[in-house]
Amino acid sequence: MNMKKFLYTIMCLVMLGSITSCENWLDVNTDPDSPTNTVATVENRLPWIQYYYMYAWGTANTRANAAAQMITATSRTGTIGRQSLWNPTSGVSTTVYQNWFTGAASNIPDLITKAEAEGATHYVAAALVLKSMGYIMMADLYGEMPYTQAVSAIGANGILAPELDNGDVIYHGCLADLDTAIEYLSKPQEGASATPLSKGDTWMGGNTNQWLKLAYGLKARWLNNLTKTSEFDADAVLEALKNAPQSNAENIIMKHANVENSTTNYTVGDAYGPNVTWDSMAWGTGQRLNRWYVNLLTNFKGTGVEDPRADKLLPSAMYKATIGEDGLVESYEWLRDCGVELAATEEGWTKNRFELYDLNSYLTMATKNVTKGYTEKAILKAYVSVDAFVEAAKKYYTGYSNPESDAIIEVGNFKYILNAKNSVEGYEITTSPVNDGDDVEAKDYVAKGVVITYKKGTMYVNDVEPSFVEDIKYVNLNAAALYETYGLSKSDMCSYYEGGNYSSFSNAGKAGLVQSTGTFYGRPDSDSDILTYSEMCFIKAEVLFNQGKKADAHTAYIEGIKAHFERMNTRLQQWMNAGCNVTERDFSVEFAYAPMSQEDIDAYMASAAVAQNASSLTLSDIMMQKFIAMGVNYQNWNDMRKYNYYKNNAKWGVVYTEMAVPSYRTQDYSTFAADPQDNAFYLRRWMQSSNETGYNAINCDKAAQQYGLTGALDYKLWSIPVWWDKE
Repeated sequence: MNMKKFLYTIMCLVMLGSITSCENWLDVNTDPDSPTNTVATVENRLPWIQYYYMYAWGTANTRANAAAQMITATSRTGTIGRQSLWNPTSGVSTTVYQNWFTGAASNIPDLITKAEAEGATHYVAAALVLKSMGYIMMADLYGEMPYTQAVSAIGANGILAPELDNGDVIYHGCLADLDTAIEYLSKPQEGASATPLSKGDTWMGGNTNQWLKLAYGLKARWLNNLTKTSEFDADAVLEALKNAPQSNAENIIMKHANVENSTTNYTVGDAYGPNVTWDSMAWGTGQRLNRWYVNLLTNFKGTGVEDPRADKLLPSAMYKATIGEDGLVESYEWLRDCGVELAATEEGWTKNRFELYDLNSYLTMATKNVTKGYTEKAILKAYVSVDAFVEAAKKYYTGYSNPESDAIIEVGNFKYILNAKNSVEGYEITTSPVNDGDDVEAKDYVAKGVVITYKKGTMYVNDVEPSFVEDIKYVNLNAAALYETYGLSKSDMCSYYEGGNYSSFSNAGKAGLVQSTGTFYGRPDSDSDILTYSEMCFIKAEVLFNQGKKADAHTAYIEGIKAHFERMNTRLQQWMNAGCNVTERDFSVEFAYAPMSQEDIDAYMASAAVAQNASSLTLSDIMMQKFIAMGVNYQNWNDMRKYNYYKNNAKWGVVYTEMAVPSYRTQDYSTFAADPQDNAFYLRRWMQSSNETGYNAINCDKAAQQYGLTGALDYKLWSIPVWWDKE
């Protein structure tokens, strides 16, 4: 579906209340601006269900990939930060639950009833596919969930406290619904005058062949999730793959738009137009990438090979910039995100970065020279020596093309300079003896340490905490949108966030100083890849490898990598055609948007990052390349749980290598196991949403008690595998 059609569909959705039949306009008992479940047509209801499922899916993508060590956050105590530290909080559970049940699931029974009445069996099929996608997601994330009694009888006779079904019941029901959907999609609609699917389908424009590809692809994905169980049937997976997407031309993609749009999602207030994963991953400035994920793209499994996809998937920022007389950036370098190291202590540091403090969530642009003093006492909490701190500061704040822009770094005694309000205004080197106290309000206070004068145009952290000085290297994922975050133009989605201001309202924005190029999957108009040919290739490779058919597995594995390169290049070329490679201030960001050259792709495919033959292929090769190709998709966490993270499995060995436990895993209220070889060491599911535990407590407790827990709020629940994840 092209962008024009997508925007038209969004406009139609906004006008939902006014689209009724002539008879309804004449019905004095019906308000055309407040459609009821009996008035709303099938073509108007389906797009809303598609959207709200996708918003739930997009939020699940970010939060699940925090557990899977792709994404972290600047806050150690926030929802995403705690997920990435395997120290979860119940806040992770709410948004996905609300958007699925309130926006999508509650509408599906009425859509099916309405469609059946007019013989619109393709709408019935689409509804069954969506129902399956949503409930499987619930089972994958939460383990148990209302299903057979959920939203099946809304109103006076509704079940207000539905029982929670176990995951296997949900899976079996959804797979059966997929088969019914396949049956309906394989033939014309039963009603001679039934509404065409093309009138309401925002994903595939009513193309039933594509819906069939989606249904079979989902079947392959979900059957493959059962690898650990006695129900796993490799032949059934391979059979489903025969009817799933066979090329990138058959990928199932939801398109999005970077538009100014005041119409918002009523559950969370986000605009309907932009990418659903962007909303939770890259709308604000609090999310960062994990070093483990960055290493997949820059040093795959320790091979030292850099992936051509790195510049597209990892954000970069301008640094070491000088500002000209016209107020614009005159010279600069690019700093690509290195990812936050969650597990190890980096060279020169006393502890892991997260063990000290939260990261600083944004930088400030110096509009004039700014001087900051860092005490030795504070420095030695973070760094092994003052020299180590000085070397770090030199790395990021000296070496400019114009030496006049280098920061001035001085070591020695310095005294605080106070303003008329007795607040710290600056520092100066002094020969005065060091005081014993820490009272910065004293006018004669003198400290030993380092004074740094940041020159005009420098992005720095406006704080005297030494551990913040290097935070410049963790480039934020933020991408600016026209909606609310004030993008400079439709084609310029780079972030210019600094010091509390977005885009054109910030000093960085006025100067054109890019603070993030964003990431391929996290821009306002990034596509949502619902199901891709690349994923189908990797599923095939995995199944064949586990059957011992390594030659065929290797062929599918190679095809999966190539397919992902091709898929990315298609979207990158679209961005180039739209002029996204040049910012509004006329700076080139082409390296982040341009398609990858075939020469670079061929070099990567011939490198040590790719298994060159069947004999050298490992399951780890397949799954870690699949992790890259899946993008920000919650299926990554399914795969990682299925193969036990970095546990040394008797059957598979270590599948996700170079991974380790986060250093700042405080486990304040945790009963996780202490041994990485114990499955209960890892994060295995989400706790039920407070919507369920608050209003359906008895049934939530009953579901948890089957595992020997005290109830649904027992923290140990996070370590209990969902049904297909049990050994």
